Amino acid sequence: MREIADPGDLRIVVRDETWRQMRLGAEAMKSLDANLRLSRRDADVQVLLAHKPSDMLTAGDATSQAVAIARDLLHLCDVKVLHGQDQAVGDELGSMLGLTPIAQRLVTGWAVAGKGRALWLVGDRAFKVQTVLTGPELRLTYTNEALAAGGPA
Repeated sequence: MREIADPGDLRIVVRDETWRQMRLGAEAMKSLDANLRLSRRDADVQVLLAHKPSDMLTAGDATSQAVAIARDLLHLCDVKVLHGQDQAVGDELGSMLGLTPIAQRLVTGWAVAGKGRALWLVGDRAFKVQTVLTGPELRLTYTNEALAAGGPA
């Protein structure tokens, strides 16, 4: 897609369940790493979605090249959006991202207490963000409630 894009063409690439690509091995990790680095040159926006930081470590053996690349991905991302997590995951985040105790408590406390709450890390700055959705957005995005009710997601 990059080769056939028009000059100045902007793409937003959303990679949900990033851990799946990570488990494909070192070559898949190298490709993901290259895409992230090239996106800066090509003005693409890359969005990686993961459930927890340890997802990054499932790319292979602890000393593998794939895990080393995956660990570095956390630091390559300019913006990190940390939604509510339990204490164990909060501890992982604190360790892997160097979160302050206050930032870690926001992720394990305030962000857990309501939908749409997250700690946004933008460069070296942190922001407490509450997302507010409109009615149509709620119907499109709250798929957990539809699944629990037995309706279509």
